[in-house]
Amino acid sequence: MKKIGLVLFLVPLSTFAVETTDCSTATQLAALYQVRAVMLRPGSSSYDVNKFIDAKIDALREPLPDGGFRWVRWARPSGSPQYDKNGHEVRAVQGSDTDNFEASGDHVFAVRIAVPAKRSLFNGNNKVYVGTVHIRATANGRERTKEEVINNWMNPDTSKTIDLNMIADHVEASLDSAAEERKSKQVLVEIHMLKAVAQDDPANPNYDAIQTLRRVRNAFDSTTIDDEIARLNPDDAFPLARIVRDLRQADDLMHSKKDKDQEKGRQLLKETLRRLR
Repeated sequence: MKKIGLVLFLVPLSTFAVETTDCSTATQLAALYQVRAVMLRPGSSSYDVNKFIDAKIDALREPLPDGGFRWVRWARPSGSPQYDKNGHEVRAVQGSDTDNFEASGDHVFAVRIAVPAKRSLFNGNNKVYVGTVHIRATANGRERTKEEVINNWMNPDTSKTIDLNMIADHVEASLDSAAEERKSKQVLVEIHMLKAVAQDDPANPNYDAIQTLRRVRNAFDSTTIDDEIARLNPDDAFPLARIVRDLRQADDLMHSKKDKDQEKGRQLLKETLRRLR
């Protein structure tokens, strides 16, 4: 087993060198070498690698002192948006009183008032009277207000969406609501904060490095990391991560109590050493 440990010292040191005048390529390669170093640590798991990649991507986005990132912009999602949901059990009775219910969220492009089909797992919902929706949105340090007058009953499994016509940094919304007589506490109404999605700004000098790291993260294996490095630096086509993976697998097999596995391990070791010549 000692031979397997010694094999790593046979890896040419040139495989860790980055020789390029292209800053973007150099940044990508430096990040990939760092990721591969984490992969090669004894006992390193996919969780450890993904955690390192996420931290590296955040650093390349340039964090801001007050939160967020210099090179991240917010955009409307192309499909169904994620949203923060806040629910309220209506107690007021229409004609005599109204409930005021509030909710807030960050990076919001629309506010949706929803009456779900059910108010619990086993109980159906009832219609709710919605008066005025009050919205206060902050974007780029400026505060704007908006009021949407509904003044109507909304049935279960219906909703109304109020577009903000912008992506607000922070939104606070409230609505006036009431239930039918004898339906108090049997009505659930919700405010949904429809959220924008974070996108990396292509103007970021580190944009290519971020995209490369995301590819590695989404297709995590030793083949991907070696191929990405070879793509950027053809002089470094040595599949280091693959070699180490096979050596470790051979070591595990050779420590098995099964003769068949031990033979597989010896054969894998021979094949791997042959590739090092």
